[in-house]
Formats: sequence, structure tokens, C-alpha cells
Amino acid sequence: MTTPLDPMRALQGTTGIQPAGGGNAPAPVGPDGKSFNDVFKDFVQQVDQAQVQYEDAITAVQRGEVDNLHRVMLAQSQAQLSLKLAVEVRNKLVEAYKDVMRTQF
Repeated sequence: MTTPLDPMRALQGTTGIQPAGGGNAPAPVGPDGKSFNDVFKDFVQQVDQAQVQYEDAITAVQRGEVDNLHRVMLAQSQAQLSLKLAVEVRNKLVEAYKDVMRTQF
């Protein structure tokens, strides 16, 4: 019987190198049953929804259908905050990717 060189592989019960992103291995899921891809898609949809709501509010004001500017300002603030959050998440993901690429094995 051969022992793996990496003790972590021995704990996990794997002895060979698994191809990255290849094969038929399912994507890892979190405790809520969603994969990272699902969570990220939901996040992008929420950001897009906030932008669409703001555009709808602006269009309604331009048509004269709504005279409550307070709601328009709230929609604008929500859209700005969600976009800023999306940009920061993107920046962190790019930074993490670069860190992984700099890691030497």
C-alpha cells in the first residue's frame, strides 16, 4: 500500500491529483444547498433589479405619474449602494484570484 505524500490527502481519502474544473464532480454547495455560482447569480440579479427599479422611478416622474420624489431618491440611493457593493465584491474576487495565481506550489 502506498501512502500519499500530502497528509491532507490522507485525511480526505484522496491519493491522486484531481483535475481542476474537469470531470463530472458536482460543484461544492453551502449549508443552504446553493453553490457559489447560484449565490453569485442571485446577487447580480438583485443589483440589476435595484437599477431597474430606479430607472422605472425616474421614468414615472418624467411622465408625471408620480409626484413623490422621496421614493425616487430612495430608489436612487439603493441603486447606488447596490452598485458600489457589486464593484467591491468584484474587486475582492479579482484580488483573491491574483493571490491564488501568485501562490507557488
